Amino acid sequence: MTLTAKHYHMKTKINQLKIKQRQTEILLLLYRFRFLNRLQIQTMLEHKHHSRVLNWLKELEEHKYIKCDYDKKFTSVSAIYYLAPFGRKYLKDKPNVKKELLIRVWREKNYTDEFKEHCLFLCDIYLSLISLTGKTKANLHFYTKTDLYGVKHLIQPVPDAHFAIEEKTGTIKRYFLEILDDLPPKILRRRVNQYFKYFESDEWQDNTDKPFPSVIIICPNKRIQSHLRYYIKAKLEEDTDLTFYLSTKEIIESQGLNKETLQKVMTEA
Repeated sequence: MTLTAKHYHMKTKINQLKIKQRQTEILLLLYRFRFLNRLQIQTMLEHKHHSRVLNWLKELEEHKYIKCDYDKKFTSVSAIYYLAPFGRKYLKDKPNVKKELLIRVWREKNYTDEFKEHCLFLCDIYLSLISLTGKTKANLHFYTKTDLYGVKHLIQPVPDAHFAIEEKTGTIKRYFLEILDDLPPKILRRRVNQYFKYFESDEWQDNTDKPFPSVIIICPNKRIQSHLRYYIKAKLEEDTDLTFYLSTKEIIESQGLNKETLQKVMTEA
């Protein structure tokens, strides 16, 4: 066997993996949320044994379906996982997977630590909502940026998430979720203004049979939260159906997303 042939045989063997159903679920979670840690994956799989989950992840990493960052900057987690080229190849023919989004797999390793933390935080919010609705026996419908890609009549760029909570009584409350990075206030006000223009355009109202969702904005700190509260308050009209809720990343990280951790922006009396 020549060296080239031997190398080819070894490469083929490395990538011969019979994907288990649970591993498919892991790949789809990474497709939807981009970057996840082991605990988040295990929680969403609702699996009790972390050793089994680690084994599934190890197999996927060894066969180049996923990659893993062991970064000391992420002190609260041991590793962060994301899709790799063979994961892209495996998912491209799966139902509800948008092939054009899989191109980003080639760039995932180059994203900043801030972006990765953003993705991890979004998943933590999702898990807190899962816990919240589990206690109240409500149904949660949660859509990430990936899920929202290509959906017509949505604000552009799309929010970090759009979700709805359907209570046992049949009441449904809908929300757009924005997680703001620590950027200059001018840029953050621009995003808020996009929501006012989107609401005033009636794009949502004319093309859906659903009330306009409330907008939840998670601010990087209290300073930004205070700034946006006064800014939004000054722009809101008394009879508007546009509703904003504000909170900070610190509060949501410690207490989860719920009515106690959100502050509604009230109109001027």
